[in-house]
Amino acid sequence: WIRRPRPPLRTPSRRRTATAFSLQMVAVTAENACLLTQIVNMMFMTGMCFFPEKMMEAYKAEAFTGEGKTLLIYFFGLMGIMMGHAASVNATMRLPTAKKAARGVCCLGNAVGWTFFIILDGQLTFNLRIPGVINDIPSALPKDGMIANLVLFAVVAGVNYLGWKEAGSPMPNTSSLVPSGILATPLKLIIVDALFWGFGSCFAPSMMMDQYLPGVMGKAGKAQDMIWVILERIGFQSLLSTITTIMTLAAVPGDADTNYRITRTYIYRNMFFLGFISRDNVIKSCTGWSFPLEVTNFFQMMGITFYAASQFGAIDLTIKKGKSA
Repeated sequence: WIRRPRPPLRTPSRRRTATAFSLQMVAVTAENACLLTQIVNMMFMTGMCFFPEKMMEAYKAEAFTGEGKTLLIYFFGLMGIMMGHAASVNATMRLPTAKKAARGVCCLGNAVGWTFFIILDGQLTFNLRIPGVINDIPSALPKDGMIANLVLFAVVAGVNYLGWKEAGSPMPNTSSLVPSGILATPLKLIIVDALFWGFGSCFAPSMMMDQYLPGVMGKAGKAQDMIWVILERIGFQSLLSTITTIMTLAAVPGDADTNYRITRTYIYRNMFFLGFISRDNVIKSCTGWSFPLEVTNFFQMMGITFYAASQFGAIDLTIKKGKSA
C-alpha cells in the first residue's frame, strides 16, 4: 500500500478571525443600545445646559440678543435637564445587573421616543404640516442642522429597536402600568408631576407662559419662533420619558431593583430642577421678570423630591463588593 499524505488542517485565517471579532465588537445588544442613547443624550444635555451659544453656533443658527437670547437659553436649560434624565435612565439600565426584560423594554421606549422626534422634526424640516403641532421651521435654524439631527435620531432609534429584539422583544405588562411594590408611591407622584408638565407644555404652552413668565414672550423678538419650538419639545420629551418609565416598570411589575433604579434617576433629575429654580432669582434680579408661581413651583418640586429621597434613603440594603461598572 502506498500511504498518501494527509491534507493539512485548515485553520481560520487571520482575516476571518479579525472579521468575526469586529462583528462581535459592533454587535447590537440592549446594553450597547442603552449606552449609545446615554451618550447622545449627554451630548445634548451638555450643549443645552452648559454651552447653549456654542451649540447654536455648531448648528449655524442665527444669534439672538437681549431678552430673546435670555429666554431661549432658559428653555435650553430645561430641555437639557430632560435629556440628562434620559441619559441617567439608560446609564443604569445598560448595566448587566439590571433586569433583562426591563432593559429591553427601555430600548423599546427609546426607539418609540426617537422615532416620534423623527416624525416631529421631519414634518417641520420638510414642510409636511401635521395638524396639532408647530409646522414652520424657525427662520433662525438652518435646514441642514435639522437634517443632521434626523440622521442621528434614525441611528439611535434603529439601534434601540435592534437592542429590543436582541433582548427577546419583551413587552410591558399592560395590566400593571401603575407602579407597585417598593417605592411605588414616590414613583406615582413623580409620574403624575411629569405628566402635568408634559401636557401643559405640549398642549397649552401659551397658558403655561402666561402663568409662569407673564409678558416675557412678547419681549423675545425674533427668538419667539425658536422658543415655541423648544417649549413644545420640552413637553413631548417629558411625556415620552414618562411613557418609557411606565413601560420599563411594567416590564417587571413590582420589581424592587427596577423601582430603585428608576426612582434614583428622578431624584437626580429633580435636584437639577431645584438648582434651576434657585437660578430664577438671579434671572429675576437681572431682567426684572416676574415669576408669580415661584413659591408654588418650589414647594411642588421640593415636596415630591424630599419625599422620594426620604423613602429612597430609608431602604435597607447592603452594598456588595465588586468591580466598578
